[in-house]
Amino acid sequence: MVVVMISQRDQKGDELQNQPRVMVIQRAATKVLIVYAHQSSGSFNAAAKDAAVEVLAAHGCTVEVSDLYAMKFKATATAEDIIGDVKNGEHFYYAEETKLAWEEGKLCADITEEQRKLTQADLIVFQFPMYWFTVPAIMKGWIDRVLSLGYA
Repeated sequence: MVVVMISQRDQKGDELQNQPRVMVIQRAATKVLIVYAHQSSGSFNAAAKDAAVEVLAAHGCTVEVSDLYAMKFKATATAEDIIGDVKNGEHFYYAEETKLAWEEGKLCADITEEQRKLTQADLIVFQFPMYWFTVPAIMKGWIDRVLSLGYA
């Protein structure tokens, strides 16, 4: 088990530092996937992601980052996620159709690539800002599309 703690603010005397601080408590995971969703490389989220990559790699982990904005990851779950014909084109039911597509190896490449990364990872880190009490739409789309029925 790996426990990674990232704190946004660190008390240093009377001054608050807005720099991420990463601490690895215990290491047993060797392959780490960071699913990252922030559009600004100058953000706290980017700094936290970079710090996690640096510390985890220094502790011998192999770290892979899925930068959803850089990848231009498609957030919408549609029939385009399926290669070939769908079972019921008139009444498209995403969960059922993607389950069949997963079973038949007919999910589109961006989904299968993210599923490959997930399958190989010992530890998954989701790094994102809170938008209106939830994850950004691009992260929600990643969750909906990648964690498809049958796979997850």
